[in-house]
Amino acid sequence: MSKKCYHALVLAGGFGIRLWPKSRQSKAKQFLCIDSRDTLLKQTVSRIRPMFPWERIWVVTKPDQEKDVLANVPDLNRSNILIEPCPKGTAAAISLATARIESLYPDSLIAVLPSDHLIEDEENFRSVLYAGLSFAGSNSSFVTFGIKPVRAEPAYGYIEIGGLETKIGDKNCYGVSAFHEKPDRETALNYLSSGGFFWNSGIFAFSSRVLFEALKKWMPSAWETLELISSFSGSTEEASKLNQYYSWMPDDSLDKGILEKASNVVIFPCDCGWHDMGVWETYYDLSIKDDEGNAINGIAASIGCKNCLLMSEGGVLVAAVGIEDMIIVAEGDAVLVCPRDRLNDIKQVVEKIKEKGLAKYL
Repeated sequence: MSKKCYHALVLAGGFGIRLWPKSRQSKAKQFLCIDSRDTLLKQTVSRIRPMFPWERIWVVTKPDQEKDVLANVPDLNRSNILIEPCPKGTAAAISLATARIESLYPDSLIAVLPSDHLIEDEENFRSVLYAGLSFAGSNSSFVTFGIKPVRAEPAYGYIEIGGLETKIGDKNCYGVSAFHEKPDRETALNYLSSGGFFWNSGIFAFSSRVLFEALKKWMPSAWETLELISSFSGSTEEASKLNQYYSWMPDDSLDKGILEKASNVVIFPCDCGWHDMGVWETYYDLSIKDDEGNAINGIAASIGCKNCLLMSEGGVLVAAVGIEDMIIVAEGDAVLVCPRDRLNDIKQVVEKIKEKGLAKYL
């Protein structure tokens, strides 16, 4: 397919639970400036601008984040900001957006990109993304992009690769043997040592036709709901019906709802200096360490600590004595204290905060 069929869909609707308390409802992670003067969202869009004109860049977000999206990407066409009526999994958001794109640009090819990544080698990233879109345009397949693990990370999903399928230019394309949900640390260590597993970056490419066929087969209730929503497109009832019917969509991620079940999935390894800024362990990895392996940022001091991240950007002094492999983050009116091997449990902490009626701290 021609590159004129290529569209970029940027997911920018979350608030970043795993990065609490830095990421909040009032300022989600995609609107934070990390390792740059630009926000993560702005970096994401700037990274793909050489590939896509403005009319083919789309952003999915929540109603209360639309102004933030426009403030960060003022050149984005306002009509290309797609509002998710209520929080759902990525399968629902991606399906809704794909239906919208397909209604305006038939036979479209779509690259899905999270808005919370740092990528060091942007030229190489665009090269592998082009290769993936090219493959998706000539094959009835879902394309995933895998990152070679550099640590045993329980917070990420993993993709187990199969045999070599083909090469697009100098980019290898492999079959996918299996998807694996976030593992425990011991399993993640086994994945790391085996060499046959890649981190699931959450970046995908596919044709709208392939997605719709998969929805019909693997998520029929989602497809039926999407058809209902689409039937009111352009009518005076479109907005009210979208709000009504979208709540019926399942909460599954695209991975769980479709990719883990489908056989037409391939993977392109992506060696581009990729970092998921939605987890505290990445902050630790990217920070300058002292002789004891401590990363100390902001107003913080330590004695006898090893391999810790101590961070305070809200005017509160963080002082630590004799701890090891810990994360302590003070941000505004909240402090997080967590062992580095339990960072995946931050989601449970956020749920506990809600249960205790303390949602104002989120």
